[in-house]
Amino acid sequence: MKNNKILLALLFILVAIAVIIYSNNKTETISDIEGAKSDFAIKDTASISKIFIADAKGKTVSLTREKNTWMVDGKYVARPDNMRLLMKTFGRIAVKSPVPRSAYNTTIKSIATGATKVEIYQGEAKPSKTYYVGGATLDHQGTYMLLETEGVKSTVPFIMHIPGFYGYLTTRFFTEPEQWRDAVVFKYSPNQIKSIAVRYYETPKQSFKIENEESGFVVRDYISNEIVEDVDTNILNEYIALYSGIYYEMIDVESTKDKKDSVIASPPYFSVEVHDLLGGSNKIVAYHMPNYRQTLDKNEEPFMYDVDRMYALLNDELFLFIQFATFDQIKLPQAIFRKRKN
Repeated sequence: MKNNKILLALLFILVAIAVIIYSNNKTETISDIEGAKSDFAIKDTASISKIFIADAKGKTVSLTREKNTWMVDGKYVARPDNMRLLMKTFGRIAVKSPVPRSAYNTTIKSIATGATKVEIYQGEAKPSKTYYVGGATLDHQGTYMLLETEGVKSTVPFIMHIPGFYGYLTTRFFTEPEQWRDAVVFKYSPNQIKSIAVRYYETPKQSFKIENEESGFVVRDYISNEIVEDVDTNILNEYIALYSGIYYEMIDVESTKDKKDSVIASPPYFSVEVHDLLGGSNKIVAYHMPNYRQTLDKNEEPFMYDVDRMYALLNDELFLFIQFATFDQIKLPQAIFRKRKN
């Protein structure tokens, strides 16, 4: 009998401990608080018409859908890969877990002072949803976020993620307009091109111009402006078709202004300028990049310049990195167009 009483007492103690643990665990989360909003995902991403992003430093960018083309601040075409990633984020974002009550105050303070605000519009004057995007969790597998709908904020934040993706989401919502721009340099069909001018500053005799005349495209010497005879029209047409898609690698956001000014003041390597029949134009000027990686030639001597990348200035506006692998397609000598002799 005495043993039974001891067993009952122990059982009572164990049940009490279990209840306490359950209660504590239940109060550790805040997902059941009144006013909590966790419906972040947007199923119909095709209905999204505008995205406005503002960071805590006051930088902003506006992405708008215009005739099925996303534009950056109403000026430039947006990078398709960036926009696809953003749409996937909106469509698949999900709650990973509620924020522990112990981290509630810290999270709220962090979001209030340093969050990136993301307004999502679906054809209306007011945003259908607004994200307040905070930082990453300690394991960098989740992102602290708070949702606002119909002008009312959630009373609590949540830890958000993309199922199957390992990482955090904060970096997807950047505010530099240049980083959202499509990386296109030249994108023309042959019937849009009025002229192409390719100038080599180190080997001027290789420079040339292509002009769209009544009789068709002709090649001219860049210096004398004389028409180049015996042009292989097949090679010429293939070359012009390459301008349907020439892209830069990335915008240089690391170099200081002094460094950029120094590069631009140095002798250019080559330039390519295209004028279209509507009066528009695009020009890129390329500059050698020092061989910072100390890449060696076949004689085990370091090349003078980087063999993979160059600096470039696009339309006197964007300072870029470009790749030889891309620009070698159009960086050809004038002689390439002449018919081959048997």
